[in-house]
Amino acid sequence: MRNLTLLDLSLGLKDLLTTRRADLDSSAIGKAYAPQLTTRLVQIENVAEHKTERANATELSGADSNYDGFGQGIWFYTGAVLVTPSMSDAARGAALRVREAFVPERSVLANTYAEEAGHAKKNRPKVAELENDLKSLPVPDGKTLFDWVNGFLDAGDSLDKLLSDRSTAEASPTGTSPAALRATTIGILGRLREALRDEVATNDALARDLEQRIFAYIDELSDRRARKETKKPE
Repeated sequence: MRNLTLLDLSLGLKDLLTTRRADLDSSAIGKAYAPQLTTRLVQIENVAEHKTERANATELSGADSNYDGFGQGIWFYTGAVLVTPSMSDAARGAALRVREAFVPERSVLANTYAEEAGHAKKNRPKVAELENDLKSLPVPDGKTLFDWVNGFLDAGDSLDKLLSDRSTAEASPTGTSPAALRATTIGILGRLREALRDEVATNDALARDLEQRIFAYIDELSDRRARKETKKPE
């Protein structure tokens, strides 16, 4: 069940509390868990993750565009210095150190927002370490690579703040983030399942296949999710 999304949990809980309610209520454990599951279903249906547009999507896209733009500039500039025959060894050394510190591979510019934010935070101290190198490499408009790298890292810091703002904006009415709500709901279902097994094992009046009957649709959703994930390209 750990692969279930919030949408899966919404569908599974609805089914559990309607179609399978009689089976759920046939056990003392199931009946005890029903109010808690009902509350969770309401919370899941209210979270902002089910909205079509994520919070501050435009702002995040703009910050990412700035991050990628500065990153591309740094990558191509340092590359040009490294391959141009007339460049001095000092210029090549400075360009290489800057590239390895901030954009070692062009692929880092295709990372997730969170990865890019983390990259900026991790590499901020390197600006002071490489200040002489950065200021020795001029760029148009009377600036140096020092300005481009700071713009690059500032964009990463903006991504970090915007992601934090998004998590606050998309918290459920109870103040729980969608990720936490998903994890704790899966935890509740897991505890229900374990307790139900114990009850069935000690109560001969309960159907031997009660667990399978109660969790049939939830298990189907989990299996379907697993099959979909295995079809993703490498």
